[in-house]
Amino acid sequence: MDYNLLAFHRSPYFVFFLIPLIIVCGCSDSAPKLYEVRGLVRYTDGQLLRRGTVEFEIFGREKAITARSEIGPDGSFALGTYAMSDGALPGKHRVVVIADHDIGAGHERPWLIAPVQLHPKYRDYRTSGLEFEVKPEINQFIIEVEYAPKFGQNAGRESSAKQ
Repeated sequence: MDYNLLAFHRSPYFVFFLIPLIIVCGCSDSAPKLYEVRGLVRYTDGQLLRRGTVEFEIFGREKAITARSEIGPDGSFALGTYAMSDGALPGKHRVVVIADHDIGAGHERPWLIAPVQLHPKYRDYRTSGLEFEVKPEINQFIIEVEYAPKFGQNAGRESSAKQ
């Protein structure tokens, strides 16, 4: 065995070999190009959804890559993938919208928790039915969502069906 090769990592020449290697490997621009995605979330009657989160997940990737944004008080959003509002990958995306209330320790005051207005189907990619294509340009989307079914609406039908 050649001991000179094993000792190479301790020599000062190793540093001169290692630094350019790190620079070449570390400075490559391997991050994919992102495109600006902004929009508005509103109910089908035109009322704005004024709080919550929007999340876009790109189709066709082995590892899920998502872009997300908080929904502003004016119903607007600006997606970010790696940083806030830096955009999303181009391609077809499935979308979820989550708009739960901040509950904290609300279990002791359940009468103070407002009922959820957004239909729960929008919480899951499989049931939301929302799909958008991000193009390699500035993108503007309007996401239309439905209200949650009224509390007790189905229960009334079930009880009348039993009678």
